Amino acid sequence: MGKPMRSCQNIFQWWSLFGVLLVCAGCAHEDAQVKVFTEQTVKVSSNFEKRGYLDNAVEELMVANAVAPDNPVVLGELNRMVVKRNREAEKHFKAGLALRESDPRGARKELIEALKIHNDYPEAVAELKKIQLESAESVIQARSRREENLVAPRMQEKVEPTEEEEVESENYSLDIAISSFEKGNYDTAIREFGKMKARYPHDPDIQSYLDRSWYNSGISWFMKKEYRRALTSFSKVPKGFERVEDYLAKCRAALKAPQADKVKPSQKIRR
Repeated sequence: MGKPMRSCQNIFQWWSLFGVLLVCAGCAHEDAQVKVFTEQTVKVSSNFEKRGYLDNAVEELMVANAVAPDNPVVLGELNRMVVKRNREAEKHFKAGLALRESDPRGARKELIEALKIHNDYPEAVAELKKIQLESAESVIQARSRREENLVAPRMQEKVEPTEEEEVESENYSLDIAISSFEKGNYDTAIREFGKMKARYPHDPDIQSYLDRSWYNSGISWFMKKEYRRALTSFSKVPKGFERVEDYLAKCRAALKAPQADKVKPSQKIRR
């Protein structure tokens, strides 16, 4: 009577062992796939580094680290690349700050270079925006002063303006436009800069302010979940301007969402 019981126990043990072997074989296969993937990703990262694309190199290693967080080679390469990228970007950022007052154009080039190396560098983005807006403001102010100097003699001579000149001299205020922009009153800023653009349609500095006003207006509406208005604002911004394409896609996706999701709580049917 003892032998059949022992035989059943042996069969159970063999099947258990076979199951463990199958699991181990599956794990080994997965480990091999992960190893191949991480090795290939590290090579891609190395190629990016050689070409000077340090941000891309870091991104590749972050993916590899997410797949194989315990891989010491990937982790070591990721830490090394992050340090190298940040150091190189900081070097150009500091160079840009040093040129801030003496050479704004040179400062702008250095800050752009810093962002090419590390695109998620908020300090460099903030400084670059300041330089661009200050440059635009100074150019517009200089043009306004020059225009006033040209008009002043005619006013003293009491020369009557032509109908065309009356149309061109539509009132606008640079001070109102700039202050509205800085206060976040983008509707007013857009209106005032729009008047300037009508008079100087090819002026890049006015266009820069106008693009930034439309973009910031879109973000403001987007944060309020007014996606249709945000879409209208972002549609006025040229392609390639910061993350405008991402915001356009998000607005369109939100507008295509089921109408049930947009019904306010007070409008829902009470059961």
